[in-house]
Amino acid sequence: MLLTVLLAMLPAAPGQAEGVDTLLAEDRLRIRSWLEPAENIVRGQEVRLVMEVSTPRWFAGGTGIRAPEVPGLLILRRNEFAVNLSRREAGATWVVQRWQLELYPQREGDYRLPPVILSLAVNDAALGIVRGEVATEALAFSAGVPAAVSKLEGWLATPSLAIRQRFDRSLQGLVPGDAFTRSIELEASRLTSLMLPEPELAESPGLAVYPDLPELEDRSNRGEATALRRQSATYVVEQSGQYRLPEQTVYWWNTDTGRLETALLAAVDINAGAAADAVETTTPPKHGLLWLLGLLGLLALAALAWRLSQRPVNPLQQARKALGRGDANAAARALYRWLNSRTGTAGWLSLRTTAGEADAGMAAERLLAAAYGDSGGKLPDRAEFSKLPRGHQRGDTAPARVLNPSQPRK
Repeated sequence: MLLTVLLAMLPAAPGQAEGVDTLLAEDRLRIRSWLEPAENIVRGQEVRLVMEVSTPRWFAGGTGIRAPEVPGLLILRRNEFAVNLSRREAGATWVVQRWQLELYPQREGDYRLPPVILSLAVNDAALGIVRGEVATEALAFSAGVPAAVSKLEGWLATPSLAIRQRFDRSLQGLVPGDAFTRSIELEASRLTSLMLPEPELAESPGLAVYPDLPELEDRSNRGEATALRRQSATYVVEQSGQYRLPEQTVYWWNTDTGRLETALLAAVDINAGAAADAVETTTPPKHGLLWLLGLLGLLALAALAWRLSQRPVNPLQQARKALGRGDANAAARALYRWLNSRTGTAGWLSLRTTAGEADAGMAAERLLAAAYGDSGGKLPDRAEFSKLPRGHQRGDTAPARVLNPSQPRK
């Protein structure tokens, strides 16, 4: 009890009794804040809240920021560190910390930004180290929607935007079972990657698509933010034909020029028709004997090619051999060749459908995941495809029968 009374009679430690309020009142600590831009703001545009604290001495510790929550306003802190400055004023050097928050209005209308609380420690000549909290002033702004984009959906507000795509192989001369990867990248400045729209991945009967998870990235260089969204997908040709990945347009409001602009992703044609036999023609030799020998050679090659073409081709057997050696891609291509060569089975949509009708649906799913998925997986056993119907091959008049080498043919 006596110790408590004695402690209560002791004077308060310097810097704790007076605190930051005294420093602010006596102009030994300053705080100010402002918005960039402060007007002509559109919905979704980045607005920077800049906060500046300064002292004629120096800061004795880290500064904490407690941002408010405002309905309809996305508030981010992209930079964890302050920009440190110094300035001369009335013969004294002031040390400055400049902090920044990024604001993104998600709706049209008026916004009131409450004070932001900063916790700091200042070394004062008279009071020593002073710790405490200071608050910025409340600010207000309005966000509008330009008439040029009022009837559009999904437009973005940014000073720059670009969209591009690339493919890992040529899209000409494909056949059923072939796969290609398409990568689409969307890049914009002064936005966050979470605000970038998801591109359309066209899918049509005969052309399946297997999208990967999107990659989102936010960069900052000298205070300039860049947002990136990368989307990759694997396309698998399931049926011969001509396909088109349609054109895509991204609308964006240029916040620097105040104009509506568009970023275009061009349409892409895919040629997955039957491969045409290329016949190379040469000019007959001038000498009759050489010309005759060349003609005989061509006839011999044509006869050999005809004999080879009469040999029975069994894509299902090729698929089983590929599964036996663990080659998922070769097995999938062989199964698609088998599926594409069948006739008299109108109405099939994909390998999944046909395999499912023969109690091999799960095996087909595992095979497709191993061949074209990004995570791979265990290959099915080749016996799981033994119930697939051989069907009519082009040029084959034999009745349909089940391919099961373990049973004798009847």
